[in-house]
Amino acid sequence: MTAALNTTRLADYRPPAFTVKHHELKFDLQNNGEVLVSHVQKIVRCQPSHDEHGWELPQDKHVVLHAEHLALENIEIDGKPLAAEQYDYDGLLLRLKDVSSNFNLRTVVRLKPDENKELSGLYRSNGIYCTQCEAEGFRRITPTLDRPDVLATYRVRIEADQKNYPVLLSNGNREAQGELPGGRHYAQWYDPHPKPSYLFALVAGNLASVNRRITTPKGRKISLGIYTEPPFINQTAFALQSLIDAIHWDEKRFGLSYDLKQFNIVAISDFNMGAMENKSLNIFNTRFVLADTDTATDEDYHGIRAVIGHEYFHNWTGNRITCRDWFQLSLKEGLTVFRDQEFSADMGERPLERIGDVVRLRNLQFPEDAGPMSHPVQPQEYAAIDNFYTATVYEKGAEIIRMYHTILGEKAFQAGMKRYIERHDGQAVRIEDFAQAMSDGGDYDFTGQFFQWYTTKGTPKITFTSSWNQHERSITIAAMQDTSAVNPPRPLVIPIRLALISKNGRAYRFPDGSYEQTLLLHKTSATWTFERAEADLIPVLMENFSAPVYYQHRYDNDELAAIVAHAPDGFARFEAMQTLYRRLFEQALYKPRELRENSNAVSDIMRAVLNHDKRSEGEKALLLEIPTLATLLNNLPDPIDMTAAIAAYDRITRILALKMRRDWLDWLDTAPQAASPKYSVKDAGIRRLRGLAAKTLALFEDEPHRQQLLDIHNNADNMTVRINALHALNTRHDPCREAALAAFYENYRTQPLVVDKWFAIQAKDESEGALARITALAGHPDFHVDNPNRFRALVGTLMQANPAIFHAADGSGYRFAAGQIRRVLLSNPQIAARMLNGYAIVSRMDSARRALVKTELEVLAAVENISIDVREVLERLQRGLT
Repeated sequence: MTAALNTTRLADYRPPAFTVKHHELKFDLQNNGEVLVSHVQKIVRCQPSHDEHGWELPQDKHVVLHAEHLALENIEIDGKPLAAEQYDYDGLLLRLKDVSSNFNLRTVVRLKPDENKELSGLYRSNGIYCTQCEAEGFRRITPTLDRPDVLATYRVRIEADQKNYPVLLSNGNREAQGELPGGRHYAQWYDPHPKPSYLFALVAGNLASVNRRITTPKGRKISLGIYTEPPFINQTAFALQSLIDAIHWDEKRFGLSYDLKQFNIVAISDFNMGAMENKSLNIFNTRFVLADTDTATDEDYHGIRAVIGHEYFHNWTGNRITCRDWFQLSLKEGLTVFRDQEFSADMGERPLERIGDVVRLRNLQFPEDAGPMSHPVQPQEYAAIDNFYTATVYEKGAEIIRMYHTILGEKAFQAGMKRYIERHDGQAVRIEDFAQAMSDGGDYDFTGQFFQWYTTKGTPKITFTSSWNQHERSITIAAMQDTSAVNPPRPLVIPIRLALISKNGRAYRFPDGSYEQTLLLHKTSATWTFERAEADLIPVLMENFSAPVYYQHRYDNDELAAIVAHAPDGFARFEAMQTLYRRLFEQALYKPRELRENSNAVSDIMRAVLNHDKRSEGEKALLLEIPTLATLLNNLPDPIDMTAAIAAYDRITRILALKMRRDWLDWLDTAPQAASPKYSVKDAGIRRLRGLAAKTLALFEDEPHRQQLLDIHNNADNMTVRINALHALNTRHDPCREAALAAFYENYRTQPLVVDKWFAIQAKDESEGALARITALAGHPDFHVDNPNRFRALVGTLMQANPAIFHAADGSGYRFAAGQIRRVLLSNPQIAARMLNGYAIVSRMDSARRALVKTELEVLAAVENISIDVREVLERLQRGLT
């Protein structure tokens, strides 16, 4: 790692001198496993000499194409083969010399997809040919201008053996198909909508399908298809219905209709990402498509609906309007995450969806903001763009979009969206263009101070105070933001959703007649005074989590109990409980003498939540579930004593479990049962709360109770119930746990996604001897390091969800994870780089742990030929550990 990384900077962006207007591609899938790619592309010089933003276009007579490690067999321009002196190729870039302003380039490339273990470009897995071209995979298929601001139409012809590859798919509408001599056949696809090369897709294989022809609310007729390996085709019904729901929702909520005759989804088992929005041919990881009640949990069903929606919504926010360059990644991802969150909220229980959004943000993005991998939503430079598919770009980016919505309201937000679509359809644009459209749609300028959200890294911190003036009978709310918490240090625009309630739940009515207000904090501090206020009013702050910030107010326990019981906003109720848990954790860590009194207060409020007759079981589960240790660490000062933090977390978990034991047992005696083993929002909430009860009671209950859990596992009519029982049994290493795990594996060994769950559950084992058992699993015949899902299930789960083992003081957890990452370091650098991010939290810990991790990273850094994305992550982590 001695050579410096080449850095791409936003400030250096220049538009292309040439562009591609059209691609004609032929893929000959040969019987020996090789693929011959014949490619004709119409390349023209960009005119005029300056683009729409005033950038000067280079007038070079040479064209430089991206062409990564390609076996070039032929190069022609306008039908004439090029002599050796007419081009240069260094294995990464193909330079064509002295070209005209308008020409047709023909290339022939021979690919060996079976040797492509990086799962980027064209590869073959389980006998299925598949592509992954975002961000820079197309250059591994054929030479071209592989950049998002080059948009072209595509016609694709695929030829293959008909018996082995009966299904041949690409983007757009299928315009021809037929038989060829020698038992072969072909299919030809045409996409009339110009798109960048990262949205190209091809799939060929022995796939089964379910198909449906629908008519949308606006009368558009679309043929839908979902393809996967034949043994799993019966697990696609929910995904198909989710797709139909998403199509209908986007027409009704955003007025956006699908623009082609066909829309296909393919589910692939070996896939680095969750899914990919390739125009009209979405390629999915199987975990976000396959589901039935026997193999998928309620959480799986929820994830499938959200991701199906996300990728479909990209058709407009990402495909029809795409990114000018990769620094604009959140233009499509942040906006589309917001859209899929709103889809899930409209399809489910809105307060619970919002709480889930915030939990993900705090578990993933807040720690990212606080560590060495911190970066703005719009990065200003990168060495490898694959490293910026992060929670900051996606989740924080979505929170910025939500702030647009909070400030404008639904009507003006939709007006801004309409302007954005009308102005930029068919273009590759910038985040600034979206901000301008939103400004024009409402009465707020998002191009000024607000835009600094995109270019600032770190999480703002807001301190609130409130005071009542007896003489004036008014209440004053004050807010102060700590500008040192962000970089560069400056005040950001913070929308604050506010309600005021009394301790018995009476709501204050604001002068405009409403019961809620949106306040805007533009400076480091501000105050707002409201007249005719009663003395006992409690401010309910940051309703719906109206900005991605840390915030605090000095509530006493009675005030927090009132918010939990009476606040009109579901997130505010949840946040009041989170505040109670955070205080208890910090008391266990710093002030253990205060723990007894406060744990009594917290358990009293928990008891009231459990018995509240107006709360759904889903909401009760969210309120009663103690935050993860990773979330609680967000609020601690550096350096963190991780040994003490783990002990404090274990202590409060056990104290609250013991205090609530009798209540959980009583509740289970009368608790509602799910009406059906099938997924529904209501039944999912019931199962979640029952699962929380089982896991809590498992901390203390005796052998008969564990035998009862084993019986529940063995007789469950639903995967969620079965998994809940396994999680409860996993709190202790004993014969009941081992019997359940053995039965689970035996029943589901032919279901890859369920075997992933089997590995993941054991990766959470914290009992004595856990690391030895987890290490043994890494040598299990079903542990395949080249399958991203399986690798994440074991190694990723350990790093993210088992702090006691991963952060063991002797460094054994760090060594195990590093050893496993070493196994994929060269074969799949994308997965390796993402797994390495799990070490970032150690930069906030004690010097001993930092030294242990630094040693492991140095060993990995010494490996020869590691990729740019791995090198970039390693260097940033090492700097963070010094």
